[in-house]
Amino acid sequence: MKKLTLLLTSVLFLQAEGYVIQVPTETTNTRTTPVGWVHIQKLLLPLFENVCEESTDPIVVRLNEEFKLDPSRGFYLKPDVIDNLQSLKANKGMLAKGEIFTEYDADHLNELKLVYDILYYAKDFDTFYKAACWARQNVNCGLFVDAIYLAILNRRDTEKITMPAPYELLPNYFIRKDFIIKASSLIRGETFTLPEWVRNEGNAYILEVNYTTNYYEGSNDKLAYFHEDIGLNSYYYLNRLKILPWITDLRNLKNNNCGEHIYHSMKQMMARYNLERYSNGLIELDGIDWDYINEYSYDPMLIYSNGNEFSQRRRDNGDSEILIMLKNIENGLPAVVVHMRDGGYNKSDIINHLMEILVTGEKSYENLALQYLVDKVVSRVPSALEHYMTTIRDPIFWKLNKKIVDIVDKALQVLPSYTRSQLYFPGVVVQNVEVKKIMSSFDNFEFDVTSALKSEGEDVKFQVKINQPRLNHKPFTFKITVSSQVAQKALIKLYLGPKVMPGELVEKKNLFMLLDCFEFNLKIGSNVVTRTSNDMMIMSDDFASLETLHKRVLDAEFGLDTLRSKSVWSQIGFPSRLILPKGTPEGLPMHLFVFVAPYVKATLGGTRNTLDLNSDAILSPGYPLDLSVEIQQLFNLPNALVKDIVVTHKTEGTYNKASNAYNSGNNDNIWQSSDVEFVRPNGPLALSARPAFTKKTFDYKSKKNQYGKKNDYDLKKDEIIEDTKTKDFTTEDEASTKFSDEKSPDNMEVINNIYITPELEHDKSTADIIDKNNMYYKISTDDIYDTSDVYFTPSDLKDTSNFNEFIQTDYNVKPHALLKMPKKRFSNIFNIIFKPIKPDEELYE
Repeated sequence: MKKLTLLLTSVLFLQAEGYVIQVPTETTNTRTTPVGWVHIQKLLLPLFENVCEESTDPIVVRLNEEFKLDPSRGFYLKPDVIDNLQSLKANKGMLAKGEIFTEYDADHLNELKLVYDILYYAKDFDTFYKAACWARQNVNCGLFVDAIYLAILNRRDTEKITMPAPYELLPNYFIRKDFIIKASSLIRGETFTLPEWVRNEGNAYILEVNYTTNYYEGSNDKLAYFHEDIGLNSYYYLNRLKILPWITDLRNLKNNNCGEHIYHSMKQMMARYNLERYSNGLIELDGIDWDYINEYSYDPMLIYSNGNEFSQRRRDNGDSEILIMLKNIENGLPAVVVHMRDGGYNKSDIINHLMEILVTGEKSYENLALQYLVDKVVSRVPSALEHYMTTIRDPIFWKLNKKIVDIVDKALQVLPSYTRSQLYFPGVVVQNVEVKKIMSSFDNFEFDVTSALKSEGEDVKFQVKINQPRLNHKPFTFKITVSSQVAQKALIKLYLGPKVMPGELVEKKNLFMLLDCFEFNLKIGSNVVTRTSNDMMIMSDDFASLETLHKRVLDAEFGLDTLRSKSVWSQIGFPSRLILPKGTPEGLPMHLFVFVAPYVKATLGGTRNTLDLNSDAILSPGYPLDLSVEIQQLFNLPNALVKDIVVTHKTEGTYNKASNAYNSGNNDNIWQSSDVEFVRPNGPLALSARPAFTKKTFDYKSKKNQYGKKNDYDLKKDEIIEDTKTKDFTTEDEASTKFSDEKSPDNMEVINNIYITPELEHDKSTADIIDKNNMYYKISTDDIYDTSDVYFTPSDLKDTSNFNEFIQTDYNVKPHALLKMPKKRFSNIFNIIFKPIKPDEELYE
């Protein structure tokens, strides 16, 4: 009793002094790693340090020598894996450590398979680790990184290992070459004046890194922060590795729904990408058009570890034979689906087969497309498209991904749509969804590149770190009220999409991204389901740094802390910080779609539910948005609800210079009709505007060929971009001054803040061919803010079509939809012209 009185007195005293004691109401479910896992984690860490140089770790050195003396000593589930490797070494030989590895080279991929087989089929951890030490010292560094990640992902004795981030192992695949060169110079101890984007902080140099910004006629690529996000590129890299042809064979693709999950993942990537375009005032992305593929080139501005620069993707590529094969595949897929449907195959089987043809097969549509896009004539230096780590940096990847998704969607139209019984959940009603303020922002993220860039034997007594702004969001919570007439288990799915008119929900369903999918036990009556952003299990947090992993292992060994146990597969999900689009400072209107379905557990040979439900449909990862559906059958069901929400972007000036370009509250050119991918070096990357250290040849001798002499590898610029051969390089400031001094052409007019010059010569594309009935409404700038006047008059109607010019040409014309009249304002990006002053409610009255 005295103890209780003392406790109450202490609590009252602390409250009086202004302190608040927070008592946890829930127990934490964090699992700790056993001692054995801590030891395994410690052994694996040296394998990831400075992967492009031989390891100096004594254990790695010793086990490498033991393996070379007798490779067959050990236990392997497939005894022929050693013989296969020996045969490769004796015949073709292995890829040298200084060469460039790419997953799209057949010989490289075959060697990767042989090295992976040795690591994967090792019967015990000791055999695996010895083989891994040999691979670390003797295998090409790019190939080794792929093999060790694959082995850790698929072995049982490494399933609880915390994996380091790919961008720490090979930072030159993620960060612009000028920053990598400067970081390497700092590590070598070169003396020079530090530029303003390098700061000395304690015992470390911090490089303020921004993204690659493409300049073309004054317009910049608004989505560079998304294309080049290091977390998103790491996610794609690791998830692309796990669907290599021989990996999917091990998982028996044909007898499960692996292909269906691949297709769902591709659709999710496209939905997320279009949400980011929606935030930046860009229209929905169209799939790649093979007849107009030569419009854009792309320079990733990356450098290989041997000093060679990534190739630029040129405009003029193309093998006519490959193009014919691509179109034949597209035209033949609908017949394949009809044949399989008539043969009794279900949706999962059909999608698996389509994914094998389009993505996972060795001669897939995707591989053919990349062969068509990659330049094989001018240079054999690979481009960004030829590495899983860098593929999504190139904007044309997203067009190709959209093309594949569209092909599958079109082929699946012959399948029957979901019935009401497959979508309706009897007795369950979604009554309401409460959402507090949702806010995104750019935060600064640092990671260490000292280990990855230093040469063998160098003793660096300081750190070199990269600091980069990344899109993130503040924690948020959904409170969903669901009523149920019976106690039962339910499956709840949450989708996020752009705000569209009710009649367009079905048409725009592919723009909705799955945020979360979880089970919930419904009780009789009203249920309040609370779901926070941290609860969303299909997402993954950031990778732990190598420095953090070393500290955790030491703390666990000395009993100061415990090493958290987390499966490797849970570490490679979609980045949780990218779950929301950027939004806008004034608030981006969006739709939250909540769908509640009966929970069906996946069992072998299980019996059907007593209700008239299709368990196969519910178990499908894309259910209920993967097939054709009527709006009355889905969005108007009582177990579904569409809620209006707003995503706000924080724009306070609390970020460094690197983030300013992506954190501005002003978005003047918000209704841009298309994004531009072509790179013209007349911006800040022009020679006259570049830092002094990039204008001269660096001495890379002390780097021991990790970043070799740049002049030995540089490609001739006239072989890369022919149309820039005779152009002068000017900085952005010089270009803007020159433009201000020149008089604008007399025939230039302004439409939606876009300067139009009819006589401007450019390559003809589908954007130039407009149906005669399609017209732009020319808006008088004097009337934009006078909302009492009529927006348009007959005199403002200007016919900008040029149909007569192409009437004799055989084109496949796909006219753009007519612009909507603003008397009925549609609150979404795809059918409004400009943002009126009046709010939505006044315009609807």
